[in-house]
Amino acid sequence: MKTSRHGWLGLALVALGVLYLVGRPPGGPGWLWGLLGGGLFLLLARRGAPAEAAGLGSLLIGWALGALAADATGLQSLKLVGAGLGLGLWGGLERRELAAWGGGALLAAGALVFFWESPGGLFVALALLAFGAYLLLRPPAAPAPAAPRRADATVFRALARWRSLRAAELGTVNTEVLTDAELGCLAALSDPQNPELVAGCLEKGGAERAAEIARVLAQVRE
Repeated sequence: MKTSRHGWLGLALVALGVLYLVGRPPGGPGWLWGLLGGGLFLLLARRGAPAEAAGLGSLLIGWALGALAADATGLQSLKLVGAGLGLGLWGGLERRELAAWGGGALLAAGALVFFWESPGGLFVALALLAFGAYLLLRPPAAPAPAAPRRADATVFRALARWRSLRAAELGTVNTEVLTDAELGCLAALSDPQNPELVAGCLEKGGAERAAEIARVLAQVRE
């Protein structure tokens, strides 16, 4: 069910109150008020508040647990990791794609901050420097071979019609005028007015036949 304006306003007011208690706790650590605020949101969701209240509660509880671990280890990145886990788990369980992506973004940010503030961050920075220098200094790769041109369907059909008409004029079969292999090769030519390229597609016949077909191709391409 779609959340009403009053529902969003109520969620925003409760969230502001909880954020104040977390940021300026009247007593005890901030993570304790985060746990209490998260529990309040979950309780409100159980009592009929919009489903987003459960998402905010999961986010707050995850943040609070991360803050508790941060106080013990000194790694502030654990707050982001906890918040990302809480929001991402709720989004995954409730099939809320935006919440799941938001949780993943918080997890990624937490991982980045973790490497920044932990001793292992030095090794990550050195590895990034080395890999970046390798990408800048490595010799350029050989250009990939050009993909073969696809036969032009319009030219193919026009050549096929000309072949049929020419065969009728000469009283012979189509393949005597132009074989199927020749037809496919000619339709794919990039420069149909070049008799040398046309001659390369023909299995038989001399310059005169090549010039005739080149004229036909030129008319088709115009």
